[in-house]
Amino acid sequence: MLFVEDSEGDIALALRALEQSGFEVSWEQVELEEDMRRVLGSSMPQAILSDFSMPGFDGVQALRLAKELAPGVPFIFLSGTIGEERAIEAIRLGATDYVLKNNLQRLGTTVRRALSETAERQRVRVAEEERERLVQVLEATSDFVCMTDPFGTIIYLNAAWRSLTGVTEARGTGRRVGEFHSTWARELIENEGMRAAARSGVWNGEAALQGAGGTEVPVSEVIIAHRGPDGEIRFFSTIARDMRERKAYEARLQYLANYDSLTGLPNRDLLRDRTLQAIAHTRRAGRPAGLLVLNLDRFKLVNETFSHGAGDTLLRMVGERLRSAVREGDTVARLGADAFAALATDLARPDDLLVLARKIREAMLTPFALEGRDLHLTMSMGASVYPRDGEEFDILLRNADAAMHRVKTDGRNGFQFYAASMTQQAADRVELENELREALEKQELEVHYQPQVTLADGYIVGVEALMRWNHRSRGWIPPVQFIPVAEDSDLIQPLGEFALAESCRQVQSWSKASLGPLRLAVNVSARQFRDPRFVEAVERALQASGLKPGNLELELTEGVLVESRDYTVAVLSRLTELGVQIAVDDFGTGYSSLSYLSRLPIDCLKIDRSFISRTHERGADAAITQAVISLAHSLGVRVIAEGVETLEQLEFLRMHRCDQAQGFLFSKAVQPGTMAQLLEVGSLTPDSG
Repeated sequence: MLFVEDSEGDIALALRALEQSGFEVSWEQVELEEDMRRVLGSSMPQAILSDFSMPGFDGVQALRLAKELAPGVPFIFLSGTIGEERAIEAIRLGATDYVLKNNLQRLGTTVRRALSETAERQRVRVAEEERERLVQVLEATSDFVCMTDPFGTIIYLNAAWRSLTGVTEARGTGRRVGEFHSTWARELIENEGMRAAARSGVWNGEAALQGAGGTEVPVSEVIIAHRGPDGEIRFFSTIARDMRERKAYEARLQYLANYDSLTGLPNRDLLRDRTLQAIAHTRRAGRPAGLLVLNLDRFKLVNETFSHGAGDTLLRMVGERLRSAVREGDTVARLGADAFAALATDLARPDDLLVLARKIREAMLTPFALEGRDLHLTMSMGASVYPRDGEEFDILLRNADAAMHRVKTDGRNGFQFYAASMTQQAADRVELENELREALEKQELEVHYQPQVTLADGYIVGVEALMRWNHRSRGWIPPVQFIPVAEDSDLIQPLGEFALAESCRQVQSWSKASLGPLRLAVNVSARQFRDPRFVEAVERALQASGLKPGNLELELTEGVLVESRDYTVAVLSRLTELGVQIAVDDFGTGYSSLSYLSRLPIDCLKIDRSFISRTHERGADAAITQAVISLAHSLGVRVIAEGVETLEQLEFLRMHRCDQAQGFLFSKAVQPGTMAQLLEVGSLTPDSG
């Protein structure tokens, strides 16, 4: 026990009360903050008892320090001066309980309950963390995992198995595990595998799963029987691993070698295998992959000028340079003679290959020391991108080679995509950044507004400000094209400040015209939020427009909130002091801690459109949507559904008591003039939208 107390007499009385309640107590006493820091830094008590009022260190300070250094330890106020209002405030600040010094007979019961609740919370937290880790592992693994009840009925299929068979989670459960195997394997699993696992605890063997479209996927399969304390089988787990690549690989091992004997790099066949793996990963993750073909310029002159072995030495040095230039996880291969290839996977976007090509070119700038002479060497490079330029290795390689030969024709020492437009796109991205910078300076950007309505009556209660760019020659450029460019450069801060200032001015203008009151929602990017001048930018926008802070709602994604938590809490506190509201955008798509979010000053949760779009399937997305609505209501905050486009989605949200919504069913984002017309009407129905 740690006593934060300046009266030894009061400590003695508390100890006597605890001993009378059956406790054996070892204890320390502190009266000052530095003493408390020292004690909590060296040991952790099971409970902290604190006086509320002391001359040099009051109980609220002690509580805050305890929450910082010993957040899981029960903190109980033991005071003779605490009143009911201050006691309630203390509980709100995180105190476990309070006991009056003139009522010490409650102390033992209070401490015992606090210790019990703390132990239970710890047990639940550990169990929940273990469960969450297990679910994440099962959902992320490429192995096919299934759980069945003792009779073979499926109670869980992981993401890999659902993807293979093309079924949703809801359609997978309730069926027999044999149904997802090919005919011959179904008999093996049901007649041999399950029975053997029930007898001896485990069965393993080779089987075949039935994929979508009737494809047969050979797998190595393990079935395990899990028993309860009474010895009865509680459930079976099945783990199957795809053997297609292994089977094909084993068949080729007899006549293929995987590495080039001269350079030690993978050869064409291993590159093919790695490319197939990259294609499979791209299909799952949705991120492109690229293949570069690299050819040394004028390599023939090296063989003619230097000794017989100089060419081989140079090829080995080139291979080492290439390996050092690519990312970890990428593959450099030798195709033969003076031709190499580089496979790049998990790209953020296709034009990232241009970045890789530049790194390779930079790696080649340093002269090669060959037989006492410095040799300058250049490369011609061509690239193809999966799936744009082909969905098979041979096609990707052929197209990258064709692009490389175009470089040779154009004068060597360069780079091209197979799709000439992609070479142009990479240049266009740089041009777009320059034009966006100019558009900001010339005020060519516009803010459009999408109404937010109450689901009960369709009344417009708010608008979301959305950036639009009417390019002087290209016309309207979608935000998905220019916002990522802004975020990758230094333009996102001025772009965000413009959107904030202009939308505040516009909403205040509507308010003066009696088209309100309205809540204005403005998206804030991670880079904006991390800018030390962000809060000042918000203050400037409010002061310049005259908009009341309570009418401004800043939308932050979960990813922004969970990054640098101390900094996040500090900024949110400053915004809350201004009176600004905070919404969590795209809620449910991140990995935030609910206990952490519940402690933040959040006013609204926004359900991501990806969940709303699939609520009609009544599967996991519908369940998540319903859970978010319930969570919001339990936290006492508003909940808004984004991307509502159908009447069926609207009825689902109404049935589950969602507060508000926005989406094309009511109105797309419109220009200020059109928005003013909608505000004059005051409410929207799906028909009017």
